[in-house]
Amino acid sequence: MCGLRMANDRIAAVIVTYNNTSMLRNLLSDCAGQTCRLNQMIVVDNSETTATITMVSTEFTLVQLIRMPQNSGSAGGYRAGIEAALQENDFVWTLDDDVSMPPDSLERLLEGMQTLARTEKVGAVRSVGRMHPFVEPTELEIAPWRGTLWRTDVMKQVGLPRADYFLYGEDLEYSLRLRSHGYRFYWIPSSKCIEVRQGKTKGSLLGVNVGVYQSAFRFYYAFRNEISIYLEYHAYSRLCRLLAYSLKVFVYLLFFGKKDRFEKLNAVLAGLRDGMRGKLGKNGHHGTD
Repeated sequence: MCGLRMANDRIAAVIVTYNNTSMLRNLLSDCAGQTCRLNQMIVVDNSETTATITMVSTEFTLVQLIRMPQNSGSAGGYRAGIEAALQENDFVWTLDDDVSMPPDSLERLLEGMQTLARTEKVGAVRSVGRMHPFVEPTELEIAPWRGTLWRTDVMKQVGLPRADYFLYGEDLEYSLRLRSHGYRFYWIPSSKCIEVRQGKTKGSLLGVNVGVYQSAFRFYYAFRNEISIYLEYHAYSRLCRLLAYSLKVFVYLLFFGKKDRFEKLNAVLAGLRDGMRGKLGKNGHHGTD
């Protein structure tokens, strides 16, 4: 156990996974090898197969496995995992199943949290990736799930994340909710969390970078949920920037998209429409993986 935590502090890791057994195995090994010992490791499995259950139950017997009755996406998965973690822990460390971490990742996060909490109202601290430009802790506007350490007393105050976003955006809404209560987030550059798998490819339109999802349904949820959230929180400047970006994505797909471009274009338009209408939930017409 590292010397930074208080004697009675308990820390749980929450990992949401979907048909990614090999990366999950590596991540659980990283978690087990942390210099700050985890009191609880919770894996939320959205998979339809039994491969994850078999691997976790045979190779990581101390991990608590939550098998969702159906694929609930990242939103439903994190809600279920965090709800379980809040019962007995002081901190929740949220992780995607496609990251790797050196052994001191958690220790450095906890150190940063304790240092900042002396002068700031800190809700969460986050690890950095390979190309982070700063060496000192810096404020983070939004705290995504990947590689973030949350205070459970804060989570209990603001409530659980929402499951009706299904995929993408639930961490954005949760961050805005915490911010509305006065909490702040910080990067901790001494703590690393490396993304192993990339969900987007990079494109360029008239010198402007455009992130292109590999699957059409991801465009749908990403645009739908962000629009709905910005409308709910009256973040109209953010909404305008998102709508401008959606136009760039649409034009890029129209002229440079591959054979599935029309499916992606339809997903973008449907996401914009449903986001404006506030129509949330899982939409089977746009994929579930």
